[in-house]
Amino acid sequence: MPSTAVTTISAGLGLLPDVLKRSAMTRPLRRPRGKAAPRGLSLLYDVTEAPVADGLVVTASPRSREASAGPGAGRHLFYLHGGAYTLEDQHWPFLGLFIARGWTVHLVDYPLAPEHTVDQTVPMVMAAWQHVVDFAQGAPVDLAGDSAGGALSLVALQEIRDGGLTRPSRTVLLSPWVDAVMSDRATVAAAPADVLLSLRGLHGCIELYRGDRHPSEPWLSPINGGLHDLGTIQSWVGTAEMFQPQCERLADLAAAAPGTDHELRLGHDLPHDWALFPVPERDLLVEEMVSFLTASPLAGR
Repeated sequence: MPSTAVTTISAGLGLLPDVLKRSAMTRPLRRPRGKAAPRGLSLLYDVTEAPVADGLVVTASPRSREASAGPGAGRHLFYLHGGAYTLEDQHWPFLGLFIARGWTVHLVDYPLAPEHTVDQTVPMVMAAWQHVVDFAQGAPVDLAGDSAGGALSLVALQEIRDGGLTRPSRTVLLSPWVDAVMSDRATVAAAPADVLLSLRGLHGCIELYRGDRHPSEPWLSPINGGLHDLGTIQSWVGTAEMFQPQCERLADLAAAAPGTDHELRLGHDLPHDWALFPVPERDLLVEEMVSFLTASPLAGR
């Protein structure tokens, strides 16, 4: 059973009309591109920002002695935020939980629609990956992303493989949006029960983001890209979100792909992107992620 906090948040989100969700996703409020780190972040961590291609990489590292001795000490986390390719990140409270455990976190402030399309975003993400690999100087770099950022993480894995680039140590996909077509019966049937997402809104976001590409192309629907030789991946999806069917299809396809060790974990009765909510389930998820990311190869599955 979900916690009282999740039940309360889900009930409140369920009261939002679909038209309001669609508008928030397809007509986002935009700020002028400049500093991506929120005001006050530098009070908590050592923060730098690096311009990369059409975006920025915000790097935050721990100051405290306790964090520097945590399970993530010496590791780097390359993070691609969600937001349907149109919304700014709201992810630092979540990412701070990893900084507190010793990780140096690199949040990629990638180009967003409607000002940009996938043809600017994916190359920027790949330039950012190389920037972080160079920054890490041989230290382990983990890859993670949520929702649209989960899809971008899978795209990045495919591009890293195809380009012969340095690979992440391990990868975590949180509520990943890996099929931008979303016309299968299971997704359409699950959509009305999703309290956070709007199926029509997601289709509208893809129209803004896809440029001249078809939504089924791998840069938009990485489930259709090659899933072989992607390393060790853990995916999480809630059973109360419309992305569950596509994540289950991803797990089935990855199981038959050589060189890819993929594990799908379900958050029972949890909504889309619960990792970003201040609920007990988020804290449990973080501990599971920490254990997965820091497990030695010999201890893995």
